[in-house]
Amino acid sequence: MDNQKNESCIVACKASVEACETCSTENKDVAGKEQSVKLCIAAKDACNELLAASKTGVNLDSLYKKCEAACTASAMECEKHTDCKHCKASAEASRKCAAACKAMLTAAA
Repeated sequence: MDNQKNESCIVACKASVEACETCSTENKDVAGKEQSVKLCIAAKDACNELLAASKTGVNLDSLYKKCEAACTASAMECEKHTDCKHCKASAEASRKCAAACKAMLTAAA
């Protein structure tokens, strides 16, 4: 496994966790942002799961896929809220995380 890609994925996951946590916290109970909050929480949880498992050295392919899918969904929803700086930051971090997870899947193939 490419250590640089792995480190990039870990960094991207950590950034996504922070951005998604902020976005979901700031948008909690805001009308029209319920789906954004839900998907941010799912992305944060998927990233945290991947980060925890990455310390064990087990085969992470299913977690890369789960994280990529969750972050992609979160990014797509957050991009709809162009008026919200938290959503913009979350969308950007989630996109980077999804790309890093996809790169890890490509490296493992």
